[in-house]
Amino acid sequence: MKNNRYADDIYENPFGEDLVPGCYVENDPRKPKIEAFYYPQSEEELEQDRIFKEKVIERRVRNFKEGVNIFEDVQKIDIGLMQDAPTNWAYLPLPNDAQLISLMNSLESIGLINPIILLKHPNYDYYTILSGKSRVLALKNLYERDHLDKYRYPLCCILDSEKVDEYYLRSMILDLNFKYRTIPQDVFIRMILDRHALLKKSKKFRKESNVAELLAEEFLMSTSSIYNYLVLEKLSEEIKTLLYEKRITLQIARLFAKVNPAAQKMILENIDFKEINCLHRIKFIIGDGTGNVALEKIKRNVETSKDLLPEKISFNVTINKRLLGKTLETLMDLKKYASMNLSGIMGDNANRFCKITFDKDMMKYYVEKNIVDQKSVSKLTATKVQEILSK
Repeated sequence: MKNNRYADDIYENPFGEDLVPGCYVENDPRKPKIEAFYYPQSEEELEQDRIFKEKVIERRVRNFKEGVNIFEDVQKIDIGLMQDAPTNWAYLPLPNDAQLISLMNSLESIGLINPIILLKHPNYDYYTILSGKSRVLALKNLYERDHLDKYRYPLCCILDSEKVDEYYLRSMILDLNFKYRTIPQDVFIRMILDRHALLKKSKKFRKESNVAELLAEEFLMSTSSIYNYLVLEKLSEEIKTLLYEKRITLQIARLFAKVNPAAQKMILENIDFKEINCLHRIKFIIGDGTGNVALEKIKRNVETSKDLLPEKISFNVTINKRLLGKTLETLMDLKKYASMNLSGIMGDNANRFCKITFDKDMMKYYVEKNIVDQKSVSKLTATKVQEILSK
């Protein structure tokens, strides 16, 4: 029996270069405790390492330049010998129960239309699934119910791990598994940034504009939208870690991207992690977002922000039509009070201190039936103080 230790290791742990950062500041409660050991290499080992890296680069260039024939080796493979790709290669969500049942019904009635793509490893008796993880899961469920060979031995395209580069394989996984409308936002962000990192490592796509155009085409988005995501590349490794672990929101991550990595790290090292998604405090700390804020000022802003209250709060109130007249009267009194007391401090735009919104399409029906008059409705959305205070 061939050694299968590597199979367990590749499934449980990240394999190859990890494009997702795992970097933490000292005060991060999730920072893992790692003890590093230095193992000195001999001259012979260093030379072997150099030769190995040289071969990897040659293979990578050849794969991206000439492509790979995935139909060169087609076989029927036992599903029991198929294992998931490394967790840092294939991270897209599996189908839910309803989707899995639908897939099983399709495989049962129509059969396997698209071959499963597997990666073969020398000296090990298992295969890594590059494309078809959901189909393999469905086939395993079908085989448990009906022990038929068509479920146990599906048609597969076999790639050789010694002939295909890691970056090419990971790009293939992204391409083959991409379904834009069914991917959660956090996974979608990671796909774009992973694909960007992989393309940048290819000599063919050194220019940022070329990469953005290709990403826009692949992800069915405009180039400007792609650049809005690529701005997240300005994040420090620590912030990216938080984003990928879904510990900060995309909105907060975009704010961090406005300042340099040193400032980002300064904020993380001094902020209470419970407040990491507190929008009004992060906005205050980062300031105007020019990226030139001095680190000492950042640190002072962090301290000041601890007592900072949100400048605004929104209410969403639903009322019965019988209360509409009284509600408009009350809201108008509030807006007049705000205009008289705050306009001298906050300027002539009333929306800065009291903005009232409502469903205008629905309101027109009440105006048509004279339940409220148009003049009162217009005053609710007025922005000029003089207009609000006029009779």
